[in-house]
Amino acid sequence: MTAPTHIAFGLLTVAGSFSFFSMPLHRNLPAVACAIIGSVLPDIDSPKSYIGRVLPFASIPIERQWGHRTITHSLLCLLALSVMIWPLLIYQASCYAALLLGYMSHIIADCATRSGVPLFYPHLAACVFPNSAKYRIKTGSMGEGYLLIGLLLMLLIFLPILHTGGIWQSFRYLMATPSAAYADYRQPDTETILTFEGRWRYTREHIRGEGVILDARPTMFWIIYNGQVQTCGEHGAILPDKVRVRKTDRPVQIQMRQLKNETYEQLVNQIPENSFVSGRLNASDTFSPGPETPNAITVTSRSLKFQFARKGDITRLQPVLQNLSERVKNLSEEMWRIREKLETAKMAYPPIHYLELRRMEQELTEKEKKIETLKRTQVRFSGTLYIRILGDT
Repeated sequence: MTAPTHIAFGLLTVAGSFSFFSMPLHRNLPAVACAIIGSVLPDIDSPKSYIGRVLPFASIPIERQWGHRTITHSLLCLLALSVMIWPLLIYQASCYAALLLGYMSHIIADCATRSGVPLFYPHLAACVFPNSAKYRIKTGSMGEGYLLIGLLLMLLIFLPILHTGGIWQSFRYLMATPSAAYADYRQPDTETILTFEGRWRYTREHIRGEGVILDARPTMFWIIYNGQVQTCGEHGAILPDKVRVRKTDRPVQIQMRQLKNETYEQLVNQIPENSFVSGRLNASDTFSPGPETPNAITVTSRSLKFQFARKGDITRLQPVLQNLSERVKNLSEEMWRIREKLETAKMAYPPIHYLELRRMEQELTEKEKKIETLKRTQVRFSGTLYIRILGDT
């Protein structure tokens, strides 16, 4: 077969193999180049071929020694080539695979010609298919032209499959189920968009849209839709009929913040505006969250749990010491009783020992300091937060 047919069949072989394993080829130009080189490389045994004319210093000696369509069109040479280019596997595995697959495609294509190839060289028996010579292709004939057109059309069909990430990802895209979308979401390391169509759980209104995925489970997605965190899935606010995942080129930005005994104000100052916060913090003392608690924050008496909370949600929540006024009041009542006892002791007859009076005065001073300290004390938090920063919400 001629070089254009070999190149087309080589690219189709590599594209099909790569798409089966969800490996990108259309954006991997070195692998495409290796596929083209591999698809014409076996014809280096002929000075009349394209590659033979480019490398006459190699093609002429090979033809003199072995002739055309002999050792270079065999599994022995394919094995030798795989060993010779072994370092390429370490640095660029896709190029290594593309070169060998292109080389193999050339041998397979030449098996479909009338003369066939000695696949098991040095055994010279020609391997051919189909068995009848009238169905095999003559090099340079009109039949090869039709084959070339068919190969090019099949390449065009493969382009959208490659663009969507391969055969299996294309199949999952057609299924459009949450589990299939979740499988696609787990693969990329860039931000992903969920495209969905379904109904709101409570109003049953039809909804169609898309949003950036924050997190996912096999049957549930947390997404940003119209600036709000929404759940899409079997138990979510949005009941989807169809869901699909689309990759972007924006890298996922996640910052981890380790807090150690920091005030709530210090916590808020560390959070960027365009971000979503998840994680758990433990408090240094029991506290009250205030009159309003956002849905994205779960509060207990000694901890805070964030689930994709915005900075505005976190700012609204201002934790204060639990029962602060009551604790101050109890201390004040204790001070009043100590003062009363001290005044009575000073007027007692016979007089109370001065060490007992000094002890009560010292106790009174300690209570006063404790009240002042309590009024100034802020709740402090320790724990780990994960801050997801989005380029576009």
